[in-house]
Amino acid sequence: MSAESAVYEALVYACSQDAQLLKPAEQKLSEWETQPGFHLTLVKFFSDQSIDANVRWMASLYFKNGVLKYWRKNAPNAIALEEKTEIKKILLMRFNEPVQQIAVQIAVLIGNIARYDCPHEWLELVPTLVEVVQSNDLLVQHRGLLVLLHVVKVLSSKRLQRDRVHFEELTTKLYDFILNLWDAFTQLFYKNIQEQTSLDLCATNLEKAIISLRILKKLTIYGVPGPHLAPKCMMFIGVVFQRLKELL
Repeated sequence: MSAESAVYEALVYACSQDAQLLKPAEQKLSEWETQPGFHLTLVKFFSDQSIDANVRWMASLYFKNGVLKYWRKNAPNAIALEEKTEIKKILLMRFNEPVQQIAVQIAVLIGNIARYDCPHEWLELVPTLVEVVQSNDLLVQHRGLLVLLHVVKVLSSKRLQRDRVHFEELTTKLYDFILNLWDAFTQLFYKNIQEQTSLDLCATNLEKAIISLRILKKLTIYGVPGPHLAPKCMMFIGVVFQRLKELL
């Protein structure tokens, strides 16, 4: 049995309700977490939409724990640079995850990695997300926004001076773009209501508007020194009241 097959089998058993299968599987997965290639294998499994969703979810959980324990360069048994590079490449290849729970987990994982690697060791992350959220594919666009939200949340929470400066620079680049996205999704939602469009499309555009608004909140609070003095922030507030008036 290959190493990948052994990991897959252990993940399957780790989903079992049978303690005789579950406990040995958990033990094996715990032993393998310091082995080279283990975390890359987990990423391949939870990115593979042909695999059972429960197994993919379990793989994402073990990977999440691995990021927290082994992603830092100075961590004992740290994940090798080559493996991390390949992992990040795979994570930015697909934004069409159909399972909402797994999509959220992937967004959280990318945010966790961004905490360690942004901006200098993952230069392509934000440009890729900006490109993805402009996709014509509604699902891809939604997943890209979700990832961007979690990346912004994580980066906004960093408190070292150099990290705060970086977040302010990121805000300068993103603010107008996200503001326009939020306004566009909000107006689309209003249009959907007026035209009595399908509930699914209404809900999708509303959710995208909400995600965009949550991103704007983080950018405004943590990325703009003196937001009450910043023209772009005051414009945002003005547009918010305008859209609320239209809704009422």
